[in-house]
Formats: sequence, C-alpha cells, structure tokens
Amino acid sequence: MDKYSCFSELSHNENDFELDFCDRNASVTILAPHGGRIEPYTTEIARLIAGDNYNYFCFNGRKEGCNNDLHITSHRYDVKQALTLVEKSLTVITVHGCTRDEPLLFLGGLDTNIKNRIAAELKTTNIAVDQLCSAYGGKHKNNICNRGTTGKGVQLECSRPLRNLPENRLTLARAIRRALNSFLKDNW
Repeated sequence: MDKYSCFSELSHNENDFELDFCDRNASVTILAPHGGRIEPYTTEIARLIAGDNYNYFCFNGRKEGCNNDLHITSHRYDVKQALTLVEKSLTVITVHGCTRDEPLLFLGGLDTNIKNRIAAELKTTNIAVDQLCSAYGGKHKNNICNRGTTGKGVQLECSRPLRNLPENRLTLARAIRRALNSFLKDNW
C-alpha cells in the first residue's frame, strides 16, 4: 500500500526527490516513475533506452531511508510533467524494479506488438523474459504506460540482479531500442 495516493499529497509532505525529464518532441516516451533510491537503477535504464532520441521522465527518490514512501502506484500516477509527455506520445515504456532473485525481465502493458518485439530481441541476449506473470501485468487502462495516444504501452519490471550490473542495463537498453526502432519503422 502506498503512503500517498497522488503526487500533490506526496509533494506537500516530502521534498527529497527530483524530477528529471526531457521533451525531445519524439513520439516515444520512456519513464522511470520510481527511480533513484526507490527502485535503484531504473533511472539509468530509462535514460539508456531514451538515448538522444526519445523523451524521458524520471522521478528520483533521494531520501536517506524509506524511499518506498515516495512510490505512487502506476495506475494513479499523476505527476504533471510525466503526463504532459505521455499524453502526446504514441508509445510509452515504463521501467520498474521488482525483487526477484534471478536476472529476469517481466513484460507487461497492453501493447502486445511491442512486447513481442522486445521479447524477440532479448532472445538474442542472456536476459530471460516472462510475459505471463500477472503480478506485473500493467493491464489497468490508467496505468501510466497505457496513457499515451494509442491507449497501450509497455511496462518493464526488471529484477534486482538484472538492474545491478551495468552490462545488463546496457544489453537491455540496446535490445529495447532495437525493438522500438523496428516497430516505429514498420508502423509510423
């Protein structure tokens, strides 16, 4: 259960966070809604995926402890700067962290086309993928990943071992960029 139900409530009570974002007028936005010390290394992954091409938004927890207090559930995520980017994007990918013991990526969200492309790209790497775990489904219509102009996006849930190693983060980001580039070339 989240401590705060929305960003205005959180920002009224907390100040140890930063908003890091860039609008590149791209049709794709990459988000780390629980970055910094909330779900470590998700910001780094989001920035790697965004590169110099895509919009990005990262909410970074900076507290000395209890950073999970800064977590707002994805279907109630209402940070204005994030919504501004998301609501004008054709494709939205969110990067989250989960607490599995093995290096594993869970693919959620409503965009099955992009999820399948990401899974196919990751088959060429050492990163295992699970598209069936309902705990990380990202299926709610109000989930921040599904609030772009198409009403469907992708939620990445990265296990801690996957996030911890820089080479894993880079491999993951490169595979997702290849999948996105392929999708955009074929569809837009």
